Amino acid sequence: MQLRTRLMLFGAALPLALLIATVVISGLAFNRTLLAEHDRALLGQAGVEAVSLFDRANNPHLHLLESPLDSQIRDFTPRGALFGPDGEEIARYPADATIPEHVDPGSWTLEPKLVTVQDVGGPKRAEHRDRQLWVRVDGPDGRPHGLWLAASLERHDREMASYWRIAALVVVLVAAVLLAIQIFHARRLGARVGNLTEHMRKLRAGNLDAVPPEDHEHDEIAELRRAIAETTERLAAARSSQDRLIADAAHELRTPLAAMRAGIDVALRRERPAEQLRETLEHTLVEVARLGDLSSSLLDLAALRSSPLQRGRGDLVGVLIEAVDAARALAEERGCVVRMSAPARAIAEFSGPAIRQALDNLLNNAIKFSPTAGVVEVTLIEREHEWMFTVVDAGPGVPADAREAVFEPFHRLGRAGPGGGLGLAIVRNVAARHHGRAWVEDADGGGARFSFTLGEA
Repeated sequence: MQLRTRLMLFGAALPLALLIATVVISGLAFNRTLLAEHDRALLGQAGVEAVSLFDRANNPHLHLLESPLDSQIRDFTPRGALFGPDGEEIARYPADATIPEHVDPGSWTLEPKLVTVQDVGGPKRAEHRDRQLWVRVDGPDGRPHGLWLAASLERHDREMASYWRIAALVVVLVAAVLLAIQIFHARRLGARVGNLTEHMRKLRAGNLDAVPPEDHEHDEIAELRRAIAETTERLAAARSSQDRLIADAAHELRTPLAAMRAGIDVALRRERPAEQLRETLEHTLVEVARLGDLSSSLLDLAALRSSPLQRGRGDLVGVLIEAVDAARALAEERGCVVRMSAPARAIAEFSGPAIRQALDNLLNNAIKFSPTAGVVEVTLIEREHEWMFTVVDAGPGVPADAREAVFEPFHRLGRAGPGGGLGLAIVRNVAARHHGRAWVEDADGGGARFSFTLGEA
């Protein structure tokens, strides 16, 4: 079922059906209430007549005949008749009233019987109905008499007809308003959802340059549109980053391969002494090692981006100690010193291998760029419900305009610099996967301060 059809069904058809049902139920209840009023009036009149039929010796009579307000209350006064034990009429009111014939008061009950019958009061009243009461009243001698009362339901029927006309008019007006509102709402909402659907079709076709149409409302669909727009931007950025990564990787792979091919071509061009061949092979081995490091870094970055991160609760201090101990061997070769500052325990939920990989990259970079006899300081502190690692070196630092670019894959400060340019990209990815961030700033005594945080899961 389409959205517009559903909106029309549940926004117009169903409320209209409920309104009609309410009107009908209310009409039936109103009808019963009016009819109960007629019955109470008839029962009241019957009670008055029953206690006063025989208040005159040997002369049963109706008090309706003696009412001084007859002309004023005729619309409210019932017609009536009194029958003797043999079924013969004793009195009637009014004189021209049509009353039942061939009655048998002995077969009537002492409990009043109320029935609705078609009015037989003549052609002018043929379409009207009567509410009639039949009751037996025993005389002083115990003989049964019959009291018959009738009240026209003409007024009742007029009131009910007015109710149904007004109710029908209200239903028609409400239906028209509901349909108009729902048609407008369905078209507007359908258009908004249709825009998002069309945009998703473009995304499915690979068109990440499209932007969802503007939506100035402040509801869930507008929020969905904003979420889709942000997701589209992120997908476009991710694809751009992926394309750039592939291009940079191809370029980085091409450079050592070109150097290897050139050396081998020169070696094969003519006979070479063993020393020159050895030198060529050594250069080739260096390029092969560079290719191996680059391939390993690419695999590490791909694994971090694609595979789910397995995190568990543990102590960050233990991971930090392992990374510092492993880095001290390289630091001794460079003549550097690695110092560590950390609390006794740092309990958090994290991926040990990923944190170790980020620390290894930061420490290796710091040692490579630090001068001889330089000091590399590593700290772990807690701040604002998150843990922060900081690695400070004594190197040349990072220019302000390159502090974001250094975290991009294959970016190096100078093409001749050491490494493949993927270490800091891995650090930022590890931080992001732990709900944190990574950045670089100037150290207090010169050099660079690289930091990354681990947020709460």
